[in-house]
Amino acid sequence: MSALAGSDSPAWSSEGDRAGAAPSFSQLLPIQRNGPEPLYYQLAQSLGQAVESGTIPHGTKLLADNEMAHELHLSIATVRRAWGYLERMGLLSRTRKRGTFVR
Repeated sequence: MSALAGSDSPAWSSEGDRAGAAPSFSQLLPIQRNGPEPLYYQLAQSLGQAVESGTIPHGTKLLADNEMAHELHLSIATVRRAWGYLERMGLLSRTRKRGTFVR
């Protein structure tokens, strides 16, 4: 199962260790479950840093909410809250039936 979709994006995999495979989102987006900040905020900050550093390129299509939640071992509500926060900040674009994209 690919973590990122799109022709310009690397074929990232939840397996992450296959030859030639890029790291999975669980490796790119660290979450401290016992940290002082809410999980949604940690996820939003991690994704923002990955985009800023170029690790996740602009235009990248992200996994569906339920798939991202499964890969990161978070609830769907946590992922949706993080994506909503990032959408309000102008980092993500969400379109029904198309998906969530990094701006």
